Amino acid sequence: MLTIYFTRHGQTEWNVEHRMQGWGNGELTELGRSDAYNLAVRLNNTHLDKIYSSTSKRASETAEIVANGRNIPLIKNDLFREMYFGEWDGMLRDDVIAKYPDDHKCFWETPHLFTGKGGETFHDVQDRAKQALQLILDENKEGTVLVVAHSIFLRVVFATLKNLPIAKVFEQDPPGNTSLTKVIYDGKNLTIEYEGDMSHAK
Repeated sequence: MLTIYFTRHGQTEWNVEHRMQGWGNGELTELGRSDAYNLAVRLNNTHLDKIYSSTSKRASETAEIVANGRNIPLIKNDLFREMYFGEWDGMLRDDVIAKYPDDHKCFWETPHLFTGKGGETFHDVQDRAKQALQLILDENKEGTVLVVAHSIFLRVVFATLKNLPIAKVFEQDPPGNTSLTKVIYDGKNLTIEYEGDMSHAK
């Protein structure tokens, strides 16, 4: 049996500023680092064979905090990165709404029709998510691993595990910063045991 924990990076300055944070990067806030450390404490007695992380700094830094000095292999891979927002990357959300009102509405309300604005579509992200899941299953037949990734990416992963269409990706609860989701693989099926748990956060 394989256990896969998924978490989102800690809060960043761009989260606080409501910037579109795809392949750009905001630094972790004090709360972001604190929540990551609290997650480390929560997982301190859980043996982790590997940690997979997005190559974005906010994710890899969160992964290092969660490792908490333990000798756990940290594997950084672009497959786990956030959705690339193209022209929107780094923009304030209000500016996106003002400049691209129809596209912004499409993004949130009909994501299956979103064309990407020079970045990725949700279908592109789903392709990456499936590759990322397959990578984990190919490299780990049993044990326990942690994945440190991002909000949209994780929502797409969880929708895929639930067999939800992209059209319904935002009908799920958003993953909070450092929230923990546990998935079990029994050799045939991937099953979510719990999702978006924030009990460690202050």
